[in-house]
Amino acid sequence: MKTEFKYAAILSALLFVWLCLEFWIGFHDRYVDYLPLTTLLTSLVWAVGLYWEIREKENTHPALVWNYGRRFRTAFLTTILALPMLLLSRWVFYDWINPQFLNTVLTQGKAWASAQNGFESSLEMMEDYFEMKAYQTASLVFNLVTGLIFSLLLPTFFRKKLY
Repeated sequence: MKTEFKYAAILSALLFVWLCLEFWIGFHDRYVDYLPLTTLLTSLVWAVGLYWEIREKENTHPALVWNYGRRFRTAFLTTILALPMLLLSRWVFYDWINPQFLNTVLTQGKAWASAQNGFESSLEMMEDYFEMKAYQTASLVFNLVTGLIFSLLLPTFFRKKLY
């Protein structure tokens, strides 16, 4: 359980740093069009973090029989433990570091939608989505699904070890 807490904290810190880098590079204002791509790339952070965690856990407890189920439980527990820390880090980021993020993205989306024909309903959907509560919920679901996917996939890359 100690390893799961450790890697949940590491993942949360890495994803917070990733968010800060996105902001400092300009993906939250100048290059906001690329934000979906950089958000998708956070999946790599999840993959590497959960892989390292499973590997460390196996090396820490070599006497255990490591099968798919044990590796899945380890990675998914880390995902569950990371979610509250991720919500807290996103709240800190969007309240203190970049409080204008949602307004910037909404303004950019409105400019894009107004250039297109027939996107009036899209404006209403964007206004509903880019509120903090809805955005945090979507972020929580994205991180949960990403952690679940990698918890399901990563154990297949390890061999069954019998000591």
